[in-house]
Amino acid sequence: MDEKEFGGENMEMDDDLIVFEDEDGNEITFVIEDYFFYNGEEYAVLTEYDTETDNVKDEGSIVCKIESVVGEDGEEDEEFVPVEDEEMAEKLINIANEQLSADEEEE
Repeated sequence: MDEKEFGGENMEMDDDLIVFEDEDGNEITFVIEDYFFYNGEEYAVLTEYDTETDNVKDEGSIVCKIESVVGEDGEEDEEFVPVEDEEMAEKLINIANEQLSADEEEE
């Protein structure tokens, strides 16, 4: 598994699932719903995932900005930084949904 960063916390990434620890040491799993670009920046829409039932939770999605970082080993990696501004996050989720709908119509 690849190690990634999420808001400064360590996490593991396996395919489209990301596991990270919150500030209390609890593991939280998210599934990457979609990657998209807005104003030249890359973002991802993540939804909380229940590993016990193998289902996505219906508690809404979050948006993270994807930032390139260089790890201690000198390798380039990705950091998932949550978008804290609620208005911007909502706008980005709407943009991602529009892009996803457009992609589905093309298929």
